Amino acid sequence: MAARTLKVEVESDFLGKVSNASAYVAISELIWNALDADANKVSVKLNEDALYGGLKNIEVTDDGFGITEDIADKHFSKLGGSWKKFKNKTLSGRFLHGQEGQGRFKPFSLGKVIDWETVYFDEQEGISKSFSITGMADDIGNFRVTDTEPTKVKRSGTTVRISELSKKGISVSEKALSNYISCAFAIYLSKYPAVQMYINDIKIDPSSQIFHQETLELPPVEFEGESFNYYMKVIEWKCDTKNELHFCDTNGFPLHTYDKQIRGTNEFEFTAYLISEHISKLSSKGVLELGGLESSLSETIRNAIDKLKHHLFLRKLAKSANIIQKWKEEDIYPYKGGYIDVMDEVERQMFDILAINISQELPEFEKSPIKVKRLQFRLLKQIVSSNPNDLQIIFEEVLSLSLKKQKELAELLEDISLTSIINASKTISDRLKFIAGLEHIIFDPEKKQVLKERSQLHKILADNTWVFGDAFSMSVNDQSLSEVLKKHLKAMKIDLIPDEPVTRIDKSRGIVDLMLTQSVPQNHADQLEHLVIELKAPKVPIGPKEIQQIESYAFAVASDERFNKLDVKWNFWIVSNDTNEYTDHRLKADKTGQGIIHQTDYMTIKVKTWGQLIKECKYRLEFIRSHLDLDVTTTEGLQFLKALFPK
Repeated sequence: MAARTLKVEVESDFLGKVSNASAYVAISELIWNALDADANKVSVKLNEDALYGGLKNIEVTDDGFGITEDIADKHFSKLGGSWKKFKNKTLSGRFLHGQEGQGRFKPFSLGKVIDWETVYFDEQEGISKSFSITGMADDIGNFRVTDTEPTKVKRSGTTVRISELSKKGISVSEKALSNYISCAFAIYLSKYPAVQMYINDIKIDPSSQIFHQETLELPPVEFEGESFNYYMKVIEWKCDTKNELHFCDTNGFPLHTYDKQIRGTNEFEFTAYLISEHISKLSSKGVLELGGLESSLSETIRNAIDKLKHHLFLRKLAKSANIIQKWKEEDIYPYKGGYIDVMDEVERQMFDILAINISQELPEFEKSPIKVKRLQFRLLKQIVSSNPNDLQIIFEEVLSLSLKKQKELAELLEDISLTSIINASKTISDRLKFIAGLEHIIFDPEKKQVLKERSQLHKILADNTWVFGDAFSMSVNDQSLSEVLKKHLKAMKIDLIPDEPVTRIDKSRGIVDLMLTQSVPQNHADQLEHLVIELKAPKVPIGPKEIQQIESYAFAVASDERFNKLDVKWNFWIVSNDTNEYTDHRLKADKTGQGIIHQTDYMTIKVKTWGQLIKECKYRLEFIRSHLDLDVTTTEGLQFLKALFPK
């Protein structure tokens, strides 16, 4: 068979890429070439030498449209550049991956001799044709191409055979290659389920290697007058893989890979896919490879890395939930109940990650007596909450952690605390504005006279129940006592439909403004605590009529057997600006100073003023406000309320 030679014009940026390719990257590039040729089946064979043992050659076979003479002439005579340079989809409409023409040259990092044997269909002549291309690592500037001949083989496709393997080529293993291909092609295979990949006749199934996956939202990006949404898909693998962050188009297919190591993530095997149409725009303009040097992408990269680290931190806590639960059962965990506020959440997260690392680094810790562990945890909590700077002394002198471990923990805590506080700052700022605006409309002499209870104040607070405590969440809004019972039974997971309405003692129908609910896990896993709130317009002082109303709700619950036989704590509050003499007299019997006018083992009725509630809110927010250097004015508060509640 006659042959001709194609001389390669070497582009300066390409030889370095070829020489630096890892074995698995080189094979994946050949697979991408097959997929870009519309292959539905790609098989990788690691052929062993029957006589001497070890790998003899590596073959990648596909059923794509093959290599035409035109493609061979144009693109095997040039390093870099590709027929796909100005296209983004295959003939069948699938995503195109390769655009640099490097896939066919990567195999030279695996072996000295590369053979391409291809079959394609000549549409003009209506017949199938075949030819082969051979490249030598020692003479990489030239490719030997045979003449094209008709073939009886009807199925098009290409087989790439890598022979005379190098050390990299010989080191390829079936298991490691399968793991790598599963990670690299996970999104592609989920997008195109008809595509099949095989390693030594074993089908690749990335879904079987996925340990956990989650999608995280990121702030949008403004670019050339348009706003582009961003989100990040994070897949954790059961198999060993290189942790990478890929820049992807809207389909989730990688266009470029972040070229820097993401520190503090070594405990996980993951791949993160940063997805946006903005990335496609940057790719089409040829500036995506600039990464963080591209101004419209730099902040997104920082946000993505912060979000990724915080996500993995929370995942570590989630995976360690059993350990933390065991500590709680042993009564050595120094925190009780739910989070008090966002700073309490940050503090607990820091404590958890330290405690988990200490227990893993020091196996003898778990063998210590309960009293010793309880004391150590209390000391650690004290340091985390009051003087985090002493942690380095604990690492070095008390725990004797290695320098590597000290560095890992220091970096992790720095990233976690900073990210958590940054994430909390917007929430705190908005809440401070809300409180400033609420305080003004409730206490301003003119505004409080016209502020309507149900149509205005009620609706504002229904969307901001954190005012009454972060632990509670909305369960009933402006509904009857019968609806309260339905929500209550549902929360208790009791499958029962009330057959008779719940009424007050005088049999009248009562409307509850707000009912908030929280679980109380420190006693029983299924115990609940309800907070029922009756709001009054600021101009209405709390007197005998108002107290009678809240008591009628509470006593209706107390006397209804459908409520009172369950493990639930009930709190009833009536809220307004002020109290009259009758209420002041009732409150004198309360020695706690908390506004309690009635209390039993499972029920408390309180009178609360807006002055007390706002003071409590400010107290909860003040510590964070001072650390974030936030300053909110009444004007900003009113503007915030007007924007949220224009009606």
